Amino acid sequence: MMMPQRIPFGMDRLPRGLSPDDLRLPAAAVGAEPLRLNTEPLPVEAMAAATGDHAARVAAMRSHLHSLCGDYAPARLRFIDVYFDALAAHINAHRDELARVLQRYEGLYAPQDWLWSALRPLPRALIRCDAGVVPVDFAFWDGAQAIAIDLGGNRNIPGVAVCPVTPEMLAGEPPALLQALPDAFREFWQGETLPRSPFRRAIPLGVLAA
Repeated sequence: MMMPQRIPFGMDRLPRGLSPDDLRLPAAAVGAEPLRLNTEPLPVEAMAAATGDHAARVAAMRSHLHSLCGDYAPARLRFIDVYFDALAAHINAHRDELARVLQRYEGLYAPQDWLWSALRPLPRALIRCDAGVVPVDFAFWDGAQAIAIDLGGNRNIPGVAVCPVTPEMLAGEPPALLQALPDAFREFWQGETLPRSPFRRAIPLGVLAA
């Protein structure tokens, strides 16, 4: 059984004297399941901009991820925008298929709700590799391994799956981005029962204890 681990993110380097497992660091817990946009609820402060409709919620998620990209990081901001545009285009291309899956719920869900099952980008992540802990532009977790996004397009990290994303790719049509990434980035609704939303309240520990 795979033991859960933590991927720190939202920082350019590991603070001196801290290990990647230090609970004081912002980090995503990962294990045998993919890390999706809906794996954890969005922070309460990030939900304030979402008024309830899908477009507002997507904008709130984009803004939250933008806030983690660091200062003066136009390429990272552009990656977030192109990624979400590519997801929307991909869902639209499969709209009929996704709508059929949701017919039994009589309009409770719409095809675009599957966006929240897509893999979640971790901006400015710190990944363990054969050489130690290295910073990357973005990390994703597909349920088996971390996938690093290198916006320079030519980086090699021993022991880590690296996907180069060049400026030309970010300047092209959004669907081309998903085509350049592994299958998990396109087949994100596979195995999912329902398109759960990240716009939900976290349940405090102990609330369900009885």
